[in-house]
Amino acid sequence: MNLTFRENYWQEPDLKKEFISFLIRIHRLDLSLWDRLGYWDDNYRPFSYFDGDRLASSLCVYSMDMTVMGGRARVAQISAVGTDQKYQRRGLNRRLTEKAIEWASGTHDFFFLFADEGAFAFYEKCGFRRTLEHKAAITVAGAPPRSGAEKLDIENPGHRELIHRLAAARAPVSDMLGVHNEKLLMFWCLYFLRDNIYHIADLDTVVLCVREDRRLTIFDIVGAEMPAFEDIYPHIGSGSDELAEFMFMTDKLNLQTPPSFTPVEGNGTHLMGVFPLESSNFIFPSTSHA
Repeated sequence: MNLTFRENYWQEPDLKKEFISFLIRIHRLDLSLWDRLGYWDDNYRPFSYFDGDRLASSLCVYSMDMTVMGGRARVAQISAVGTDQKYQRRGLNRRLTEKAIEWASGTHDFFFLFADEGAFAFYEKCGFRRTLEHKAAITVAGAPPRSGAEKLDIENPGHRELIHRLAAARAPVSDMLGVHNEKLLMFWCLYFLRDNIYHIADLDTVVLCVREDRRLTIFDIVGAEMPAFEDIYPHIGSGSDELAEFMFMTDKLNLQTPPSFTPVEGNGTHLMGVFPLESSNFIFPSTSHA
């Protein structure tokens, strides 16, 4: 079977359209909305094998800037990995992974990815190592929220512009491990947290959070400055809250009580290269996941 290798082809409309169709077939994820609204990121680089005009196997390297221990790092996340059933068991993903690593090595500080359990052995053979992330949590005394937190509607162009403005000028959510990527943040708002976006006007800050079973999970806090948790919580709290957990590192929240830490289940986090936080209670911000 004669397959053609292609990379970095977003400027070719037919290939980009086939990539979008491929993700729908393989991952049931339709990126056309992210594209249509203008948030597509050319730093999301494809490495693919095509059989004629049909995509057979593919992965992407998402290059992004992160804050790591107070400094800037250029990092590479591997995502959107898959092979059409007709082309499986031919080693295509292994070859694409090797090509992607070769391309990014020397210009990126480390690699990371999130995988299902069935892929752990594959990534270990590719040179990745599995590591655990840990999320922080604190007990809270629930209280009725103050006025001032407006739930945003991602379908509203004005609300989208507000989110994008804050994301473009944001401070990192953590000085230990924070991501700088407004287009990826918009992806999360468009797809996975679209019903959980709140703007606190007094702080000019967007909070992405979900409440379930007396637990408030905060996925991200987006603003030009990071407010302390004690300034944020009265706007988003509830009388039923017993626990607040954070899907990012909490060094900038000025928590009044030391948090407890529990392992994050289901992420299948893998690393390659030198990652200085690996032996600590670290967590990649949820909105850094491609």
